[in-house]
Amino acid sequence: MNDPISESLKVLVEYFNSRNVPYVIVGGVSVLILGRSRLTMDIDIIVDHTKLDREDFVNFLKSNNFDATLKDFEGFDEQTHCSIFYKDGMFRIDIKGVYTALERESIDKSIVGLYDGISIKIDNPQNIVLFKLKYGSEQDYEDALAVYIRNMEIINKEELKEKAKEMSVSDKLESFLNEVESFLKEKGEIF
Repeated sequence: MNDPISESLKVLVEYFNSRNVPYVIVGGVSVLILGRSRLTMDIDIIVDHTKLDREDFVNFLKSNNFDATLKDFEGFDEQTHCSIFYKDGMFRIDIKGVYTALERESIDKSIVGLYDGISIKIDNPQNIVLFKLKYGSEQDYEDALAVYIRNMEIINKEELKEKAKEMSVSDKLESFLNEVESFLKEKGEIF
């Protein structure tokens, strides 16, 4: 484990677990774990910021090769994200608090995945697909496609459709599912 992502994940997970701070890894790292090979330059985390001792966390980050100050965590007060940079490069951690029911659900319904031998809590495939469709960039769409196809046996389509309504992405999901079905039929992978 020499890369900053692996090293950072290991110490972050140990920190959150040892202090009983609920968290979930979202974004590129979760997509990698769920089956899409791609590069990522950050770790995206949702954390229950109400259970996080900011001063202790800042000291922890500083002792683990990150530039961090208490000011960096004012984003929690503004209900935005906080970015913390690794001292030896362009790598960063983007941390977001729990501000909505959807973020709480991401933590509550997280699953355990492995990254470079490290057990971490990641968002479930259903949430990843829907959030990626909501954000809508080309990379987000490709992430959603890879995660869906590689995890379709554990995704509940009815729940996916219901949640898509809540998130106002039903049209995007319908189009997405039609494209997935066409792709799989073309490959001979649908009965």
